[in-house]
Amino acid sequence: MEPVRVTLKDIANECGYSVNTVSRALRGDTKLSEQTRKKIQQTAKEKGYIRNNLASSLRSGASHIIAVIVNDIRNQHFTSMISEIELFLRQAGYDMMILCTQLEEQGRQIGTQMVHVAISQSVDGILYFPYSDDKPVVDFLEQSGVPFVLVDRWIPGVSADLVRCDDVSGGYLAGRHLLELGHKRFAYIRGPMNNSAQVDREAGFLKKLKEAGIPDSDIRVIGCGDMDSAIKNNAIMELLNPLDYTAILAFNDEIAYRIINTFRAAHVKIPKDISLMGFDHIRKYVPYHAPLTSIFCAQEYNIGEIAVDLLLERITNPDMPKQARVLPVKIYNEGTTGAPRKLL
Repeated sequence: MEPVRVTLKDIANECGYSVNTVSRALRGDTKLSEQTRKKIQQTAKEKGYIRNNLASSLRSGASHIIAVIVNDIRNQHFTSMISEIELFLRQAGYDMMILCTQLEEQGRQIGTQMVHVAISQSVDGILYFPYSDDKPVVDFLEQSGVPFVLVDRWIPGVSADLVRCDDVSGGYLAGRHLLELGHKRFAYIRGPMNNSAQVDREAGFLKKLKEAGIPDSDIRVIGCGDMDSAIKNNAIMELLNPLDYTAILAFNDEIAYRIINTFRAAHVKIPKDISLMGFDHIRKYVPYHAPLTSIFCAQEYNIGEIAVDLLLERITNPDMPKQARVLPVKIYNEGTTGAPRKLL
């Protein structure tokens, strides 16, 4: 026999109270006597009662659930940020639902599907990690009336509540740092081109190199597709060869750590042979990772906390002007950059 879900009516029959009284007791209504509340709550506990959030939200108009829609929960940048988001939401009295779009070509369709799932669960708001081509998803969100905040990335042509790092400045800082060390030949490893952070980081990096007079011939750009293929085929070293450059800026730390492991196996020394930088500073959350010079928000800024605060503010005040919070970044220098080796 399949287990039957315990209802308010079941508890009412057991205790001898009305369904309305049981509901009030389980909400902690102090207008009821403490004895009545304790008796009903104890009975509910003994019978294994689980509150029906959907039914409750229909009555109250609030579910106290926030959906987080993200594309890649395998990336520690996102898992660490989501972990913090859950903590901040719990402190504010909310539960979190995680929905993942994965890294699929049909990302927009999946993104829309995940938004439908979230809304069908009567969530109070959505934190959405978008792709650059997710305007149709955001248009649907706007029409739905569910409060939302874009996190970590932005979408061209879209005006919405947003919290992200200043990725252009991050790329520019990386270029300046490597130039100041004396580097003149570079490699940049791209991320997905439908990711605004990728476009911005590359733009900032190349801007600084151009200002310094570095010719295109001394800047090797390796595409995201080429790196993905090299990862799948265990051929990262073949992709990076020839090492006719002295510094690499990777789109994110996830890529940079793959390069660290590849170079270690090939006896390429960092930073003696090649300087390496990444983005996201995931060692902040995972300190047992190898040191890596990386760029991320300054320590006094927390994307997850600011995104949660902005969403809760939007829920409370739906008519407030839209806000885009672009957070300053800094270099976390952990010793994987240095003076360039002499090229033959």
